[in-house]
Amino acid sequence: MRAWVLALRDLRLEMRGRAGLLSAFSFIAVVLFIMGIAFGPEEANLRRAGPGVLWVALAFAGSMLASRAWAIEVENETLDELLLTPGSREWIYVGKLLFLWLLMLVMGAFLLVLVAAWFYLPLSSWPQLFVTLVLGATGYTVVAAFYAGLTVRLRARDVLLYLLVFPLILPVVLAAVKATLGIVDPVADFAEVVSWWKLLGVFDVVYATLCVLLFPAVIEG
Repeated sequence: MRAWVLALRDLRLEMRGRAGLLSAFSFIAVVLFIMGIAFGPEEANLRRAGPGVLWVALAFAGSMLASRAWAIEVENETLDELLLTPGSREWIYVGKLLFLWLLMLVMGAFLLVLVAAWFYLPLSSWPQLFVTLVLGATGYTVVAAFYAGLTVRLRARDVLLYLLVFPLILPVVLAAVKATLGIVDPVADFAEVVSWWKLLGVFDVVYATLCVLLFPAVIEG
């Protein structure tokens, strides 16, 4: 319950300020513009590049949002108050995870529409694309929320966050890109897509469990 309260509070603050979302949306627009020029104008090239552009752009934008999720506490000087709340500290991580996860879903849906329009990705299989988005966004946010909390008090937290997160989320990006490619390819075997979904699901469960267990020791260390 406390985790949802924290997540909803952060959402209200983000909607009020909109600094993080505006920065992420602007970044996505620039990335898509540059990638569209780099891979265009042939439709076949753009269609092949679309899934990779989608997930790379979402990963970079997600890192910006993850850093912002914890920077709110530093700016408002409320991090110590959260840590002094009686009880274990897992709920703080879960609250930040939920907040970041919701933002990532919104960002992913927005990005998916833009990529579909610019890179000729068909949206006829949107239920499968949404499943891939949920699984991929979950795997990313589990890792990003953890390391953003780990580096929140450091001056170089933005740079360190990229260095720590991206090596770990490579399996997520790879599996999500492969699943997306299989979904938009009309001749691909759907069983292969399901296998990538299973890999994403295993990653999500394993890393979520580890991060929840390790977070109290890390944040108090």
